Amino acid sequence: MGRRGRRILLVSPQPFFELRGTPINVLQMVRALCGAGYEVHLATYPIGDPVRVEGLVHHRSLSVRWMNQVSIGFSLRKVVLDALLALRVWRLLLTRRFDVVHAVEESIFFTLPLARLRRMPVIYDLDSSLSDQLASSGVLRARPLLALARSLEATALRSSQLAITVCSALTERVRESASELPVVQIEDVPLAESLRTPNPEVERELLARFGPGPLAVYTGNLASYQGVDLLLDALPSLAERIPGARILIVGGTAREVAALRERLATHPHGAMVTLAGAQPPELLPELMAIATVLVSPRREGINTPLKLYTYMHSGVPIVATDIPAHTQLLDDRTALLCAPTAEALADAIARVMARPSAFADRALRARDLVRRSFSPEEFRRKLLAGYDALLAGEHGAERGVAAR
Repeated sequence: MGRRGRRILLVSPQPFFELRGTPINVLQMVRALCGAGYEVHLATYPIGDPVRVEGLVHHRSLSVRWMNQVSIGFSLRKVVLDALLALRVWRLLLTRRFDVVHAVEESIFFTLPLARLRRMPVIYDLDSSLSDQLASSGVLRARPLLALARSLEATALRSSQLAITVCSALTERVRESASELPVVQIEDVPLAESLRTPNPEVERELLARFGPGPLAVYTGNLASYQGVDLLLDALPSLAERIPGARILIVGGTAREVAALRERLATHPHGAMVTLAGAQPPELLPELMAIATVLVSPRREGINTPLKLYTYMHSGVPIVATDIPAHTQLLDDRTALLCAPTAEALADAIARVMARPSAFADRALRARDLVRRSFSPEEFRRKLLAGYDALLAGEHGAERGVAAR
């Protein structure tokens, strides 16, 4: 049997669809798998906008009236939503047969045991490391608890038939925990709507809206690890170096944007910042095209942020903090890297604003790299090759799993 007619259960403990990292990655996988002829059953939270893809069957977990949104990272609300999603997934596993069970992030823990019991091959998709998330959020401060979380991750990896990662750091983490487990590293790619050529007329409208002067643009969610606080702390030094400098922040939920707006109202340099809130992906090319510099001030983490691929595609100079999440993809040839401090960030942004042409070559090299190595076509090729190998018995036969 080829791809057509094969049935996949894809479990994503996320809102779907929302314009943020993991849901975007899941949508890209759904489009690639359905386009290749697979029948994809996607199980997610009850939150999010509907998406139409031929071949997709969307199963939402039971909704709770007061849970109409969920923030990024660990929360008690997410624990409740995971429990409700687990019930939905167990019912699907008990009543239907799937050729592959593909579990994203923490869903592996409630999906794997029953899938293995029913002898269905399992893919563990590490869009990020759960133990790292718990550690960085402060939920697991005690070393024994953190060690337990990492042990559970390692056990899940050793019981799976294939791992999918999004960056080299996560790939190495998998190999340290389960050296014999096949790994497919599939870097995130932006939605096609974000990769088109900017419309000059729309650019002019945005420039008129946001006014003249050197502009640094940040796009993405407003979770603390993204470093938006660091960007705000850099404002005094940036204002001193580049009078007239402005910051445009694109993204965030309505609640997050309102909280940030309240904070900026009392900030001495708050007038430098414009909050655009969440914007449709089809407007991102113009929002980045009007920038003098694109900024990723992330403080921590090992998984490469999706925004970097969009930034690189734009051909606009990039400033990013010198941390593993960025340096797996960027270097001094493709971006201006700086220490994750307010002073260093201000200095880097100011350097680009003062002489944008001096960093044009880095921006062009970044664009060439992302078009050559991290295209939607390459994403699709890697994903389908991993599935083909798994279903052909190249992965998992020695692990006692029969792929129907």
